[in-house]
Amino acid sequence: MISYKKIIIFFLFSFYFLIGSYFSLTNGITSDESFEQLNWVENINGIKNLFINGNYDEFLKYQDKYHGIAFHYLSQPIQLFLYKFTSYLNNSTEYAGHLMSKHIVVFSLFFFSSLFFYKLIFKITKNKLFSALSITVYLLYPYLFGHSMFNMKDIPFLSIWIITTYVSLKIIENIFLDKKIYYKELIILAFLSSFLISIRILGFVIFFQFLISLIIFFNFKNINLIYFFKQFYKQLLIFLLCLSIFIYILNPIFWL
Repeated sequence: MISYKKIIIFFLFSFYFLIGSYFSLTNGITSDESFEQLNWVENINGIKNLFINGNYDEFLKYQDKYHGIAFHYLSQPIQLFLYKFTSYLNNSTEYAGHLMSKHIVVFSLFFFSSLFFYKLIFKITKNKLFSALSITVYLLYPYLFGHSMFNMKDIPFLSIWIITTYVSLKIIENIFLDKKIYYKELIILAFLSSFLISIRILGFVIFFQFLISLIIFFNFKNINLIYFFKQFYKQLLIFLLCLSIFIYILNPIFWL
């Protein structure tokens, strides 16, 4: 039987999501959104030329060819679906509606990441009250909430980082508890890491976080690096192989 507490929590989260979604679609256009759209168009044109003409000549001349487009893989389908409604909602042109439509994807990703933020805090503290307070601060902190309305770089980067952190710690925890490590978990971690890198090249820093987590694990388990490699070399190879493939797929500049 569903408790009143769960019903209230569901209602509050639903209300937050609906209000945030509306605000995200009606808060106007930032100065760099046309550039982000141009960056996506240049990548798509480069891909078309590669398959039609077999070269990247025009795309290689593009100044920001290494600018990540991972977020657009999520946003563009939603933008095509919502741009007319968004332009009507804001009494704007369809192009402006197309640009603003991506805001709801930014906010949705931020909202989705809050669930993993809760799990992450609870995994560390084992305290439901503290975890609930943490997710409340996360969702209502003015700076984060404001940027979740439009910021298509920093908020997706933050959101994917949190999700990736949770998945990585879950894998390390399973290793610590001598549980089986499933390949699907490693593939998911490789994809999330690659996606993070394709949003911002700074995403490579996540591997230093992985390294620190492993060092802490080695200290707790009192094992050395050589033993770890002998035990988990297959898993490491799968992770690195999938990581390389996903980085390649998510960055069209490498396809040539």
